[in-house]
Amino acid sequence: MKLSDLRTLVRAIVPGATVSKIPDPLLDIVINSIVVDIAAYTKCLPTSGTFNVTADTATYSLSLLLTDFLVPDKPGLWWNNGDMWKKVYPRTLQWLDENKPNWRDLESDDPKDYDISGDVLTVVPAPETTLASGFKLYYAKKPITMASGDSYPFSGSTTEYPHLSIFDWAIAYGTKWKLMPMLDQNYIDDFGRNKNLYLNEREEKYKLFKRRPDISASTDTRLQGPTSR
Repeated sequence: MKLSDLRTLVRAIVPGATVSKIPDPLLDIVINSIVVDIAAYTKCLPTSGTFNVTADTATYSLSLLLTDFLVPDKPGLWWNNGDMWKKVYPRTLQWLDENKPNWRDLESDDPKDYDISGDVLTVVPAPETTLASGFKLYYAKKPITMASGDSYPFSGSTTEYPHLSIFDWAIAYGTKWKLMPMLDQNYIDDFGRNKNLYLNEREEKYKLFKRRPDISASTDTRLQGPTSR
């Protein structure tokens, strides 16, 4: 559905959301925020990006280097040593403190581990050489904001991603949930119910989204067992 269709649907399932109470600009803010939430949960916009390795630099701002970064994806971070790509292992700062307590004092070398905390990427140890496009991070990107009635969710343009249209009702239910405090001061009881309605719809469509019948039908891959999200 286009943004204009989503507005119509939301106003239909939330009769109190009249244009006088919830003007289109406000409704669009809520709808777009739900699209971002779905994209973060499902990682439905996978991509990757490269950025420069800087010698002796251990921390990098992802918002500056990968401006559409939303959440990391399973392949994670890779580093080019000048000859080949090598995987850097995902850690947490707590894990580093407990298992490599001297990690802050290590001399520059080939990066082995990394942590992502919010906007900050930390690599351990810091690289000892500078290399253009030497880091590659796999991640799910933030959807482009829908700015006009003809825009589609996730693409933010007049181009629809048909495989993501299954989330239309999740967007509508999530918007209904978030609108409740704006419409009714006595919303507590219905608030939890509508939250669950959204979460259940999002999860149901996420399971549908991640199905891979081509893999399950392949004799080469079907016996390898399930993969986790």
